Amino acid sequence: MTQVTSLRIDTAIQPTSYLRLLVYSGLAIAMIVLAALAPLALWQYVLVLIVATAAIIYLALSRPILLHLSQPPLNQRIDRYWQLLFRTGRGDELWQAQLVAVHGYQWAISIEFIIIEPYSRSLSVTIFRDQVSANQWRELSILSNTSFGKTG
Repeated sequence: MTQVTSLRIDTAIQPTSYLRLLVYSGLAIAMIVLAALAPLALWQYVLVLIVATAAIIYLALSRPILLHLSQPPLNQRIDRYWQLLFRTGRGDELWQAQLVAVHGYQWAISIEFIIIEPYSRSLSVTIFRDQVSANQWRELSILSNTSFGKTG
């Protein structure tokens, strides 16, 4: 039995990533080392800890989490009518977006969108390699290597 593959990108994305955790842990360790090397008073260390904790909580809770990414039908332009399923503080929401740019790296792909629905705004999402299957990673890499994906 042959497997039929779609010519469109239709990718489920794992909400968690060990690579993202590794990057954030490395940044946290670097900040801890820098703070430890600084000659600060105890109250200053406590203040730095409170501000860092508040910033991490804000970043973790304020950004929507991408769960699914769907390319427009083949009869549409590649940059229009993308559908993005996000987990937000209000639950799961389906957004429509316009693709602006795709930047491919060895361990991550950064995709820039202009959200059309539910409200207009720009949004950049990063998909790490361990959040998608090998075949889906290949499809996203092809998108980032097209002339559309090249910016600059």
